[in-house]
Amino acid sequence: MPLSRTPSRTPTRQRIVSTALELFARHGITETTTRQIADRAQINEVTLFRHFGNKHGLLLAVLQECLQKYLLLTQVGESLMIPEVSNQRDLARLLHYYMQSSLQALESVPELMRSLVGEAGQYPVESRQALAQGIAQVNQSISNTLREAIAHAHVDLPLPPLKLATLVNTCILGYAVICLTTDAQAVWPSQEEFISSLIDTIAWHSNDSEHSGHSSFNEPTERTAYTEPVADLPTDTVHEIVQQAKRIGALDYAIAYTLFGAGLLPEEIISLRRDDYWVDGKAGILRVGTNSPHQRTVPINQKILGQRYGSASNNPLTNYLKTRKDDRINMFLSSDLQPLDLKQLERSWLQWTQWRRKLDGSPVDLYQARQTWGVEMLVRGMDVENFSIISGMKPAEIQHYQRRVKEKAAISQAIALDS
Repeated sequence: MPLSRTPSRTPTRQRIVSTALELFARHGITETTTRQIADRAQINEVTLFRHFGNKHGLLLAVLQECLQKYLLLTQVGESLMIPEVSNQRDLARLLHYYMQSSLQALESVPELMRSLVGEAGQYPVESRQALAQGIAQVNQSISNTLREAIAHAHVDLPLPPLKLATLVNTCILGYAVICLTTDAQAVWPSQEEFISSLIDTIAWHSNDSEHSGHSSFNEPTERTAYTEPVADLPTDTVHEIVQQAKRIGALDYAIAYTLFGAGLLPEEIISLRRDDYWVDGKAGILRVGTNSPHQRTVPINQKILGQRYGSASNNPLTNYLKTRKDDRINMFLSSDLQPLDLKQLERSWLQWTQWRRKLDGSPVDLYQARQTWGVEMLVRGMDVENFSIISGMKPAEIQHYQRRVKEKAAISQAIALDS
């Protein structure tokens, strides 16, 4: 197709990235030069270097663009499917959709994928780290979808959602590399068989603890308790997260305060209504799970890990609600005055915590806010029965929190003995 010389209104940086993606996907990274990209984008090569530094910098921008498009693609489909998930069969259908969509996206840019695999050893450390963080973001996003779907399906899986998402994505990438670099049929007869086998493997492990022997996602099973290890956040980290949210705006500050002050699940945060919050004497009270059999009330602490965040009538949540001029019933609204959803909440969390990583290099988990609150309540001496009432947790889950509290006490005692 001949190159059009009609001036483009697309911003220069975006035009360069889009052009590079087109040429990388068509010819591969090695065979595409910066001069070719500049000519195709109708700019001077110096302009390309001014925006991206070098070819590796441009490649990194292209990969980030691909990741964002990929996340949007999967999120749209998954958000439509999640409300329909009510059992293991539906959950399997969601997993199948995600795996199939992911493989189609990877297979749509074969030359880019082959180049990425073949040239990985040439990338600078910064590029590899940034790419790893991008993949970690994808894993985190998909794990949130899995967590929400599992809640709808009332089933348990063999691993925490984040580890399961990471495992699935690793398998998908591995299969894609095999397809693009070898005779894939010598390994797997078809893509469908690969996907079905992976889903069956997850299902088999999910039911292994029940010794079912042959049960799968196609057969609903009795729910069993599974609890992720409690990983509360350090005090300084919590206050840094809340302050970062405050710098972004009143909405973010209010959400962060509510997460750490009341220990709500993300799903509960986005379901709150304005009349679910009121002041009772010297305490702010939240009603959680309105119209649900598991409805409960939770005081929202003004003091979080030793630091006070206002009073019952003057805190980040009440101040945010005072700024609202609309008549929407939802407590938290996005910038376009639509009810906040789980994806938007996760994006906000990533903004607050982008500088923080766990020991294994993965992002800090949104659910760690609830775990931090739970540990703090027990450390401060709350009775276990009362804690169960306000948290909505079952005894088996609370045992993990009690163990973490004992672990912290043991560490403190050991440190005291050394002083």
